[in-house]
Amino acid sequence: MKIVHLVLSEDFAGIEQHVDELLCNSKALSVTLICNKSIAHNFNQNISIHEIDNMGRRSLFKKYKLKKLLKSINPDIVHTHGSKTTSIISSINSGIFKHVATVHGVKKNKSVYESADYVIGVSDHVLDGIKTKSKVITNWWFPELKKISSKQNKYALAVGRLEKVKGFDLLISSWVNIETNLIIVGSGKEKKNLLKLIDKYNLDKKIKIIDGVNRSQLEDIYSDASMLIVSSRNEGGPRVALEALYLAIPVLSTNVGHMNKIFPEELLAQRDNQLSLQELLEEYVDNIEILNQSAIFKYVEEEFSVKTKIYEINEVYESLFNN
Repeated sequence: MKIVHLVLSEDFAGIEQHVDELLCNSKALSVTLICNKSIAHNFNQNISIHEIDNMGRRSLFKKYKLKKLLKSINPDIVHTHGSKTTSIISSINSGIFKHVATVHGVKKNKSVYESADYVIGVSDHVLDGIKTKSKVITNWWFPELKKISSKQNKYALAVGRLEKVKGFDLLISSWVNIETNLIIVGSGKEKKNLLKLIDKYNLDKKIKIIDGVNRSQLEDIYSDASMLIVSSRNEGGPRVALEALYLAIPVLSTNVGHMNKIFPEELLAQRDNQLSLQELLEEYVDNIEILNQSAIFKYVEEEFSVKTKIYEINEVYESLFNN
């Protein structure tokens, strides 16, 4: 079976990393990537890659060139990632190949995905309202993560873009009665506002924001974390929670993405509810010894590996030709 993945982002971020890992580990299939020239160098160079110029949904000439390229590759399936690529492929596919689309995050307009033969969502929430054949296949922990040999439990940790959706303002406001130190790792336009909030609550000795952290540095930061906190208002995943749990780091989270598939209700705060988050954190953060998630660590290691998820994706591919 010949599969083409299409990514037309201008930046190499979460979706692109997802696709890179998917292709690097899909050894049983013939897989090819088509992507923008500007990000092609970020992907593993052992992958078969076709570089193209960036294009919009209404670029007729570039869509013609893409259709011609696909005809030369002659794939059985084109797998698109995100609404833009899904829209473009839907407009040029006349039944020559099967079309699978992955929804990676919460979208307002989901109708574009209904033209695909099959839709994969990283959580139930992202598939809400999509009226076509679909399945939840969650994200996975980073395949190259190395287990932590010893932990120091120096601080609680939060990781993500410094954007409103990540709820770091809720997290900081919930920290007023907590003794444990907190490190927030991330970059983004909300940094100044978050620093002002830390100053407002006189938490500058307890909460630090660290940006410009690469993957290797993040793994070092994980090794000293007592727990990871997800405070997001909305999430497709979150993947960072899977990484922490794989590393046997306890997690407390808002009820976003696939968190309710992993945690019991008592370990989840309501989304976008500062009081609910504060109550959860005050119960557990300074009392980490009462938070036993060993069964969850084992479950995540087995069920959220890239190997398991590729098997589930391959089942979707095969189903398109078995019916």
